[in-house]
Amino acid sequence: MDNKPFIEAYQEINSRFIKLLSSMSALRVLSGFEVKYRNENEIIAESLNVMLDYHELDYVAIFMYEEDTLKQIASKCWNNDAKYPPSKYNGLCDRHRDLLTQVENTGKVQQINQIPGEEFSGSASAIPIHASDTLIGVFLACHPADEFFSVTNERNLVIYCNFLGQMIMNNRLLCSMDKMVNERTQQLQMALDEASELKRRYEELSIIDELTQLHNRRFFFPETRTGLAQAMRYNEPFSLLVMDLDHFKIINDRYGHAMGDEVLRGIAATFRSEIRDVDILARFGGEEFVLALPETDENGAMVIAERIRKKVKALRWQADGREISVTITIGITEFENCSSNDYVGVLDELIQQADQALYHGKDNGRDQFNTYSYIASLMDSGEQTG
Repeated sequence: MDNKPFIEAYQEINSRFIKLLSSMSALRVLSGFEVKYRNENEIIAESLNVMLDYHELDYVAIFMYEEDTLKQIASKCWNNDAKYPPSKYNGLCDRHRDLLTQVENTGKVQQINQIPGEEFSGSASAIPIHASDTLIGVFLACHPADEFFSVTNERNLVIYCNFLGQMIMNNRLLCSMDKMVNERTQQLQMALDEASELKRRYEELSIIDELTQLHNRRFFFPETRTGLAQAMRYNEPFSLLVMDLDHFKIINDRYGHAMGDEVLRGIAATFRSEIRDVDILARFGGEEFVLALPETDENGAMVIAERIRKKVKALRWQADGREISVTITIGITEFENCSSNDYVGVLDELIQQADQALYHGKDNGRDQFNTYSYIASLMDSGEQTG
């Protein structure tokens, strides 16, 4: 009995089985790639190494679409040496390029079973790389033997290329999603920053006097009540100054409101230069200002008031070739003068007392400061305060 047919059949089956194992091993290695956020060209280069390690191929290359043009991304030769690559795979011949064009046109596997010529003898197979039914590239494999790419070889390479195509597409989707998330995160952060800035500006505008850039009533009352509550709790001194420019209306009427605004800005700058960080300064309206002085008794408030009065009196402006100056009258009171038991009532009482001291100064020559305690002593003695 002739055993030769059986031996040949066994050898054929064994060869196919080994190729199948090699193909499965290649897929297993490929599936183990860490592709998340990796450079696509690195993934392609590694996949070619796997192809050479597990398939009997001499030359492999991958072409991918870049702006609708198929461009070679990477290529590998068996036992490739950077200085001495195999001469027959230094470049692609026209038949190879024809294969790539046919794959582009048909989207199907194309083969050359025999390439005549000294440099490109052997066979080649060009396999489409698909992802979700979209052609994204072409895989080219070459072997020096004729008729090398059998149905089994072709099937194994197609499976590999399909897997590679899906892996590349997944990586692109991950990168695209990551980019989109980063862009959305940046946009959201920008929107939050803009909203925060708008909120800050709105809050600032709501508590800042636009002309003088001092705080206004909206800021003064809650801040001063907080300071008063602390003074009442710890029995600390707390004083209040109400300040009003003398004859300011004359400046507006004679030199115009623009000049009047310049004077107010200069006065505000002088106030800021004379107060502490803990003090609470605000424009109450028109030419009237108020200054709360935590941890300051009446004597300390008098020192500050006199310093402010002198600084304001020394200021000068020029208008219509004339020199302009202004004076200020100040009313002073302190927390000890109040009879109210809560900080809301105390603040109202302090303002009324300081106003009384201010009006006494207005009625008695202006350009001065007076304390409520002094006005109260005059009233107790029966003397006129006006």
